[in-house]
Amino acid sequence: MTTLAAKLRAEPGVDVRRLKVGTCLLVETVQHLYEMKVVVSGSGLVEITSTDPLLNVPTVGQFLSSQSPPECSVEGWIGKGLLMCIRFRNGYYTSTPVLSAEVQGADWHYAVF
Repeated sequence: MTTLAAKLRAEPGVDVRRLKVGTCLLVETVQHLYEMKVVVSGSGLVEITSTDPLLNVPTVGQFLSSQSPPECSVEGWIGKGLLMCIRFRNGYYTSTPVLSAEVQGADWHYAVF
C-alpha cells in the first residue's frame, strides 16, 4: 500500500468488503445520494440505488475502490473527499467526492463521517 493510501485509511472511513450481507450504506457525494446494500461479504458486491439517473433502479455492482485522483486508489474503502469507483457488468462508474457516509444494520446505525 502506498504511503498516501495508508494515510487515507487512517482517516475515518469504511471498508465495504468487511461488512456483513444485508448491511446498508448511505453515502452522500457532491452531486448525488447513494444507498448500497451488501450482497456478498468480502467481495464488495452491492446492490446500489442512487439519485443519479444512471442508477435510479437497483443495480448490482462491485465496489472497487475510492480514489484521490490521479495518484492513489484505496481498495474497498469509502473515505471523505474521495471518489467511489464501482464496476458493473457493462462498465465502470465513478462518483463525485464523498461528503458523508452512514452504515445501517437491522437495529443499529452509525455515522462514519
